[in-house]
Amino acid sequence: MVRKSASGMAAIMIVALLLTPDAATPEGALAIGSTGNVTKDGIAYGGAYNHPNRQSAIDAALSTCRKWKAPKAAARCELVATFTRECYAVANDPKAGTPGTGWATGGDKETAGQRALAACRATAGRNRRDFCVVDQSNCDVND
Repeated sequence: MVRKSASGMAAIMIVALLLTPDAATPEGALAIGSTGNVTKDGIAYGGAYNHPNRQSAIDAALSTCRKWKAPKAAARCELVATFTRECYAVANDPKAGTPGTGWATGGDKETAGQRALAACRATAGRNRRDFCVVDQSNCDVND
């Protein structure tokens, strides 16, 4: 019989704890729906944050996206991001029939918002890029 030292057993237990998923870790997800023609069909999105597990966050984000007020886009909702202890933001040009839209994740709301705005401005066109605004942002932070 092989005896293990107390320090060796402690090291094994620490590694096992580090590899075990933390049940209290919040989970988030972002789903986006688009036909590829934002001008005509709009865009749908759903964000979820502070969920008890990843699948719960994914299910909530997809469910919200699929109920969005742009039915053709909502029918095409897909998961675009999952995250833990991060933020997400969605930005768009609020004028109906304009193509500007963008989304992103980041370590905080400001970073996620800046990234989403940059993506919106890239798709909005030269005459509309300054109209992009963050429409939704939330952070997954509860423990």
